[in-house]
This record gives sequence, structure tokens and C-alpha cells, in this order.
Amino acid sequence: MSTLIPPQPSLPNLRSRSLGAKFFIIVLLALGMSLSGFFVESLTTDRADRHGVLAASSDSPSEQPKTVLGIRLADSYRSMRRSLHYITLFLGLVFLTYFLFEVLSGKSLHPAQYALVGVAQIIFYLLLLSLAEHLGFDLSFLIAGASTVALFSINTEWVFRSRKLAIRSLAAFTTLYAFIYVLLRVEAYALLVGAVASFAAIAAAMYITRNVDWYGNGTPASGFATASSGTAPRDSWLE
Repeated sequence: MSTLIPPQPSLPNLRSRSLGAKFFIIVLLALGMSLSGFFVESLTTDRADRHGVLAASSDSPSEQPKTVLGIRLADSYRSMRRSLHYITLFLGLVFLTYFLFEVLSGKSLHPAQYALVGVAQIIFYLLLLSLAEHLGFDLSFLIAGASTVALFSINTEWVFRSRKLAIRSLAAFTTLYAFIYVLLRVEAYALLVGAVASFAAIAAAMYITRNVDWYGNGTPASGFATASSGTAPRDSWLE
């Protein structure tokens, strides 16, 4: 009596299913890690209170901002608080960029690697807060942002083993952080800029992933076939 052995899913199909499941995990991870913004915001409030600029740094200040060495501390704390309002959006865009690199390269990343990227993004806010008290918000954003973008680009080369993707990530994250800065500075048009940029990012993600077989039942995307041809099979991170 013969025993029927169910066919094993092929590598491209397994990878497609893995990407589908990972996408939702990344979304949940971005939402979960954005909760750390409450800690940074409470730290910002505490620091503003210690410097005696809590009322002046609020959204509707009733006091004149305190100036130390020519730096308006209230402006720095107010800008810091506004940046934290967009922490979920920023985390989501950073994770989405890495996810698209994963789709394009055919290499699987573990959720722990996404978590490390999220922690680096949180540390960016701590760097920004600590430097803004001494250098002002603009220069602090340049230093903290440039350091974080450089780290993300180097990390891309480390995990994807691709200098080409590292250069792409440098361009992508530089654009992202420039967008963050503009979003914080054009207060009257912040909602419009954020909405348009988010729409453009989602449209780009839809276009790049248009050939992804999320169910893993049909023909794999051309990007997957190119990435996997002539190379040793890679195990799914879900296994």
C-alpha cells in the first residue's frame, strides 16, 4: 500500500508566505515600539521642567522662552515634542524601507534585526534631546540624523552583503530624515506634507511589491527568481 507524501512547498513559495506573515509582524512591531515615544516625551517634559522652560515650551506658551548661550531652549523642547508626534510614521517608513530592500534582494531578515533598527531610531530621539540642550535643535538634528542615517546605511551593507543596497539606503534614509526635518519646520503645512509623503511612500511600496505572490501559490516574482537563481537555498525565518 503506497503512502501519499504531500508535496513540499518550493523555496519561492515558502519565501512568499514568509514575506506575507512578516509584513504584518513588522506593522505590529512598529506600533509596539512607537510606545517608547511616551518615555521620550516624559523625559523631554522632565528636562524642560528642570530648566524652568516647561510653560514656554508648550504648544501655547504663556512665558518667554529661556535662552542659554544664545539657544532658545523652549524652541528646542517644543520641536522635540512635535517630532515625537510622528514617531509611529517614522518607524513605519524606516521598517518599510528595509522590507522593500528585503523584497528586492531576496534575502530574509529576522524580526530581531528590525527590532534593532527600531531601537536605533528611538536612540536618535535621545541623541536629539541631549544635543538640543547644548547646540540648539537645528544643529542637533543634523548631527543625530546624519549619525543615524550613516548607521542604517552601514547596517544595510552588513545584513544584505550589498554595497549597492547600502548606497540606496543612504539616499533613501537621507531623504526620509530631510522629510522629517521639513515636516517639523513647516508647521502650517505639516499635515499636508505628511499626508502627501505618506501617500507617495505607500504608492511606491505597492509598485515595488506588485509582483509578490503573497499566498505563495503561483509563479514567484521576477525579483525572487533573480535573487534565488544560481545561489544556495535560504531557509525561511519562520522555520
